Amino acid sequence: MRQTGSRIRTSGVIAAWLLCAAVGVAGYVVAQSEKGLSKDEARKLIAKLAGLELQKSAINVTEVSTLGGAATAVAQVETAFRFAKDDRGKWQVAEIRTGDRQWEDVELLVRALNAEKAARARAELETLAIGLEAFRRERGGYVVADTESALLDQLHPCYVEIIIRVDPWHRPYEYEGARERFILRSLGPDGKANTADDVTLRKG
Repeated sequence: MRQTGSRIRTSGVIAAWLLCAAVGVAGYVVAQSEKGLSKDEARKLIAKLAGLELQKSAINVTEVSTLGGAATAVAQVETAFRFAKDDRGKWQVAEIRTGDRQWEDVELLVRALNAEKAARARAELETLAIGLEAFRRERGGYVVADTESALLDQLHPCYVEIIIRVDPWHRPYEYEGARERFILRSLGPDGKANTADDVTLRKG
């Protein structure tokens, strides 16, 4: 395949996604600080994120906001993309590089990112399942409902302290429950039910 490279600067959510994907980490990067987080400290933390060891000169922190014990930084990270044409002659992003790191295969990064998201989805489903077991012990059965929003209306805040409505792929979790059994499900990366990448937790 024919390849070409392009170097751009990304900011905001795109930069956060690229930085997280490059190290196989999903979610938001939040630093704990009692005194407030400085731009220089944020830049150092991002440079060392999960061993990424970027050059600090490749990172430009444009904004830092602190609320209580958490801080959020908006940063620009120098990022390079390598493109390739697929079998139909259409350009696709094939590889990505942040700072002076080696080129990384985008497909492998997406797989790693989805694996981390699947683990996070399973942890959230297990939190809901713990709440369901507590509900059953007090009420004599599981929540009878056919949507996750109806489930959460019954569980929050007495049995589940946090509100969990969407999975890491930003789709609603699914719930099917009767008094003696339940199924909790994330549709996974492909967004389709009953496929291999579903994340499912069931009882009964």
